[in-house]
Amino acid sequence: KKTTWRGGPQGTKSDLGSAACQPSFSQEPDSKSPNPRTKQHAIQMPPSLLCQPPQHRPAVLRSTLLRLALRCGRVPANNLGKGMLVPGSEVSRQADRIFRVLSVGHVKPGKGGAFVQAKLKCVLDGTIVPHKFRSAETVETVDLDPAEDYSLLYTDGGLVHLMHGETFEQIEVPREAFGELAVWLRDGMSVRVASRQGVPLLFTLPPRAAYEVVETRLGSREGKTDASKPAVLSNGEALRVPHFVTVGDRILVNTEDGTYYGKAGPDEG
Repeated sequence: KKTTWRGGPQGTKSDLGSAACQPSFSQEPDSKSPNPRTKQHAIQMPPSLLCQPPQHRPAVLRSTLLRLALRCGRVPANNLGKGMLVPGSEVSRQADRIFRVLSVGHVKPGKGGAFVQAKLKCVLDGTIVPHKFRSAETVETVDLDPAEDYSLLYTDGGLVHLMHGETFEQIEVPREAFGELAVWLRDGMSVRVASRQGVPLLFTLPPRAAYEVVETRLGSREGKTDASKPAVLSNGEALRVPHFVTVGDRILVNTEDGTYYGKAGPDEG
């Protein structure tokens, strides 16, 4: 089966809290499926989304899905820990985003109330945001369903097509949902997808992936401190590599920060 995000007539109200703006699920036969019982599940959204210019729909749609999906519990600020997820509604001027807690520090100043100093990282674009939470307040957190393994089939325009590793269900995800990781997407790549109420929200790539070097200069040791040289990969990204790397080599790149890891073996992808 195939899950897509698309708009449909679901009422006229624009209030996100109204029943008319909640996602509704429709089922229809998949004519391409050999199994007549296989259904195609579509998430239909309010017509207000369809009024947006086509180039803006993926971002607007994702924002609406985030608002609808992030209905989670609250925890005391003192209980925040590394790796927890916090919705952007808890961070000033950061609505419709999800932040991962990188670190927390408990501060008790001589004057004033105690607070929690947190370092947050946006899972979409990698932006680092420092934020203070009062120790006495509660903070909304994002509880996602367990992540599942998908395979990246192909990218078509602004949509990334993924297939579940066990059920073979296919989903279409806006490329912008991957944030800064989108440049490392590659056909056949394994992707971990964490959802909330059936809406895919968090995507994790393998820590390392292989790419071919398509441009670099010959290695040299012109300067004693020059231990690397610039190179361009098959996906268009530039990075620095050791001098022994040449055009045509396949190298492993750390997808978290886009740095060189090592040469890729024949079975490493």
